[in-house]
Amino acid sequence: MWEKVLVIDDDVDTREKFYEIFSSLCYKPTCVPGGEEGILRLGEERFNLILLDKDMPRMTGIEAVKKIREFDSETKIIILHSDELEEEGKDLIKRLNTYAVTKDFSTHFMMKEILQILKERDFVKEGDKFPERAKGTILVVDDNAEIRDVLGSFLDKKGYKALITASGEEALMKIKIEKPHIVLLDLRMPGMDGIMVLRQIKQFDESISVVMLTSAQEEYLMKQAAENGACDYLVKPCDFNKLDILLTSILLGK
Repeated sequence: MWEKVLVIDDDVDTREKFYEIFSSLCYKPTCVPGGEEGILRLGEERFNLILLDKDMPRMTGIEAVKKIREFDSETKIIILHSDELEEEGKDLIKRLNTYAVTKDFSTHFMMKEILQILKERDFVKEGDKFPERAKGTILVVDDNAEIRDVLGSFLDKKGYKALITASGEEALMKIKIEKPHIVLLDLRMPGMDGIMVLRQIKQFDESISVVMLTSAQEEYLMKQAAENGACDYLVKPCDFNKLDILLTSILLGK
């Protein structure tokens, strides 16, 4: 089994938040308030992921990881940090075969990184199933019919309610009626381009999350999209694993 997650954090609010998130994704979270308790728990059962806060009293996250690595070199471990890591700290975390993720519940980026690490498994076996993802309504806006069909089919199979439009003008009408949770929005389209559509979406409803779809990673356009409220972007053709993780992490924050 691979669905067990151990959360080690002295802050009870953080433990509660992670418990709710992982439970909603059908993982089996176990939460403890300190490194000593975490190590005791690891003596009783195995987990597929361990999350540790870097700055805990009594035993820091780094100290706990060192002790864990003395008897477990395989389990994925993530150190959660609030401050900027120095190069020495980054090197130490890397030597301990551990990931570092910034602790921040205010956006989807933290959970996106955590879910990506969870799915980067080298022991996937046939028949393994990933947990149920948060369901929602997703609008695809792209003038390319093949891309619309591929994304729509993928979203349907994953259990989302998929809406498909071929232009920005059509998308804005659909949004006012359906009010989707997320819009996958092509950057370059005839008529209204993606940035123009993005601005209109945000003026209508700030809560709708917009992910830009682009054929090339053009930094000046991505910066412009971010300034106008886009929460993330994907390069076409989309990596479906990354897309699934991104949608799940965004919907968890809604």
